[in-house]
Amino acid sequence: MSVTQLPCSRPKRQHAEQFSERSIISQLEPDTKRQKRDPTGRAGTRRPAPEFWDNLSTIWLTKGTLTELDRRNSVYDKYTPCREHRRSKRQLTRQFYSKLQSRHLVQYAPDFLSSCGPDLFKEIKELSKHGGPDLSDLRNFPQYRSPLNRRMDSSRPSLNKRRPSTTAPSSNKRSSRSGGTYSRNFEQHLIDHGIYPEGYRYPSGQKPGKPKNWTVINQQLDRPRGSLSPSRFTEEEFEKFKEANTDATVELLTNSVIPTIEGGITDRKAVGGGYPFGNLKPLTDGTISSAWPDRFFGARPEQLDRQIRCNLHDTIVPSTQDSRPILPNFYLEVKSSDQSAAVAKRQACYDAALGARAMQNIQSYGNSELAYDSNAYTIASTYHDGTLKLYTSHPIKTVGARHEPEYIMTQLNSWSMTGNLGTFQQGATWYRNARDWAKERRDEFVETANAMLLKEEFQQISSSQKVSVSVSTVVSIDSDSSSESDPTEFQDAQWSFAAPIEDVGEEAQILSKN
Repeated sequence: MSVTQLPCSRPKRQHAEQFSERSIISQLEPDTKRQKRDPTGRAGTRRPAPEFWDNLSTIWLTKGTLTELDRRNSVYDKYTPCREHRRSKRQLTRQFYSKLQSRHLVQYAPDFLSSCGPDLFKEIKELSKHGGPDLSDLRNFPQYRSPLNRRMDSSRPSLNKRRPSTTAPSSNKRSSRSGGTYSRNFEQHLIDHGIYPEGYRYPSGQKPGKPKNWTVINQQLDRPRGSLSPSRFTEEEFEKFKEANTDATVELLTNSVIPTIEGGITDRKAVGGGYPFGNLKPLTDGTISSAWPDRFFGARPEQLDRQIRCNLHDTIVPSTQDSRPILPNFYLEVKSSDQSAAVAKRQACYDAALGARAMQNIQSYGNSELAYDSNAYTIASTYHDGTLKLYTSHPIKTVGARHEPEYIMTQLNSWSMTGNLGTFQQGATWYRNARDWAKERRDEFVETANAMLLKEEFQQISSSQKVSVSVSTVVSIDSDSSSESDPTEFQDAQWSFAAPIEDVGEEAQILSKN
C-alpha cells in the first residue's frame, strides 16, 4: 500500500485548507492511544503500524487488511477539498434512492456528440485539437462518487444492524482481533524476516533442513516415564481428562487439562506465561506486537550472574520484572475447539524463534561471533481441540545480504490426547521429557556462561597482580643499588680529597713503623 498523492486546494479560495505531506502521513498513522485491549489482556490486539503492511512481500486478504484499507480510505476522504465531491452523509433509504435515480441521468460521450448542435460540436472539435486541454491540475483528483454507487462502510452502524451487547465480554473467549493479528499476513511478515514455520519451502522448492541433533532429541523424548505407567495413570483418570477437555475454554484448558499433561512441576518459579515479552528487542522490524505465550519454562534469574543478565538483557530477559523467569526455551500455546490451530502454530513459531535467539546468545557468551552448530535447543508445543504437537526451532546462518540469523521450525510429532489411554501416555511422555530436556540444555548453557565470566574475572585479577609485582620489584632493585653505592662514593670522595692515589702506599708504611 502506498500513500496516495492528495490534490491541492482550490485557487479561488485563499483560506482553503492547506495540506502538507507531513500532516497527511501523521494522519495515516494509527491512533494507538485509543486502541482497546483484548478483554483477556492479550497483547496481540495492537493494530499493526502502516510500515507492517508496506513492507509485506505479499498481502493476504484478511479482516485486518480490510480494516487497514478502510482506515486509509477514511484519511483520504477526510482530505478531499471539494465539499460537493465528498460522500453524502444522508441515510440511503428506499425513498431517497428512488428520488436520486429519477434525477440522476447518465449520458455517454457518443450519445452526447451525436445529439449536440453544430455550433457546440464545432467548439468541442476546436477544443480537442492538439490533444485537448491541459488537465494536469486534475491529476489525482477524486472521482465523483454517486450516492447510487456508494459503498457500504462497515465501520458505521446501520439501522438494520443489531446493536452491540452492553454486557461485558466473556473472559473465557478471546477477541477475534487476536486471531486477526496472527493472520496469514503475520506469517508472511515472519517469512519475510527469515522466520520459517513448519512446512515452509524455499522459492527453489527445497525444504529447510532438520537440526543436527534431531536423532538425539527423538531418542531423549521417547524414554518411558514411571509416572505415566498404567499402574499409576489409570483408565479412570484418562476418562476424567477426556471429560474436562470437552468444550473447555482456554482458561479451563490451562487450569485443568494442561496440568494433567504436564504432571508435577518441581520449580514453580521457573514457569511463566500470560504476559508480554516487552523487554526483548524486536525479532523483526518492530512493527508486530511482542510475543505473549500462554505458558513457558525458563531459568530463575539468580541462576545466571547479574553481569551476564545485564549484558544480554534484551535477548534473554523477557519481562521487565526481575523476579520472573529468564532464558525461556520451552513454550506452550493453547487454543480451544472454536479457535484456530493455524493461529496457535504461528504463535508457537514466533515464541520458539525468540527462544532460539536467547539460547544462541547465551551459548555464544564470551565469543566475538554467534555460534552456529545447527543444533536445536528450543521446543514449542501447541494444544488445540485435544491435539498436542511438538516443534523444534534452531538458528541457521543467513546466506546473502541479511546479517541476522534465520530460524527454522520443525515438527517433532503429534498426538490425539483424547483418542485413547495409549496415545495420551505417549504424548504426555514426550511433553514431559521435552520440558526436562529443555531444562538440561538451559542449565548447561547457564553454567558454561557463569564459568566463562568467572574465568575472565580471574584472568583480569591475575594480570593486575602480575603488573603490581613487577612494578614493586623494579622499585626495590633501584633502592638497593642506591644504598650500596652511596658509602663507596663517599669514601672515594674522602680519599681523593685527602691525598693523591700514588702517596697512599708510603703513608701506610710510615704508620706501621710508628
